[in-house]
Amino acid sequence: MGLFRTYAAEAGAAIRVAFADRGAFMLQAAGMAVNNGFVLAMWFLFFAGFKSIGCWKLADVALLIGLLANVVGVAGIACGGYRDLAAAILRGDPDGMLTQPKAVLARLLARESSLTAWGDVATGLLLLAVFAKLTPAQLPWLVLALACGLVVYVSTAVLFACLAFWIKGARSLARDLTDFVIMFSSWPGSVYSGATKLIVYTVFPAGFIVLAPVSLLRHPSLATALTLVAAATAYAFLALSAFELGLRRYRQGAAPTSGGS
Repeated sequence: MGLFRTYAAEAGAAIRVAFADRGAFMLQAAGMAVNNGFVLAMWFLFFAGFKSIGCWKLADVALLIGLLANVVGVAGIACGGYRDLAAAILRGDPDGMLTQPKAVLARLLARESSLTAWGDVATGLLLLAVFAKLTPAQLPWLVLALACGLVVYVSTAVLFACLAFWIKGARSLARDLTDFVIMFSSWPGSVYSGATKLIVYTVFPAGFIVLAPVSLLRHPSLATALTLVAAATAYAFLALSAFELGLRRYRQGAAPTSGGS
């Protein structure tokens, strides 16, 4: 409970700092919402000419993009440090935290909050409320889907950032890999098959961030729900283990090697 209180206090402070300049907040949040609007307009134009992609219709794509926007948005608001976690490691930011009894990873994640992420959340909520054809009875499934997708997304980003413990050039590499996760998560599941389907359920886990959640909301089942919970638990465990392993190496003074991009 002490860990959660520390995390909540630091995340709350980061959000208050982000809100300090109201003008900048409004401009950046609105800018992201407008940017998302252009992407959505392309999908609406596509479905004006084509009724479906495989078995995916406009409402299904709206659900997928709505889930993704909320996951990325909440991640940016509540643990925005994930985006530059690799850079923080390479700068030596954990040094001052190692002398304190608080969890280093939680503090690194919570100390930043993204302004543009609010635009993502606004876009996501609009899509889920208006276009995704959800019912109030599906709200518990929606909360579970978003929670699991959020854990998998942030955990994957942390795993990529942990490359910084071993590779000097991991900052841009980690960000690029995280952007690949978002890219893979923004397409309907019907476009993936064979090797690409394996990739979106492992290395770039769009399958657990949005595809399985869409399946859960369209065809609720205990098996799908348990699969999502298991995936979220597994990715969280992998991320925590990788970070602790890297931090142990960091404490020993081992420098990352050259490489990455």
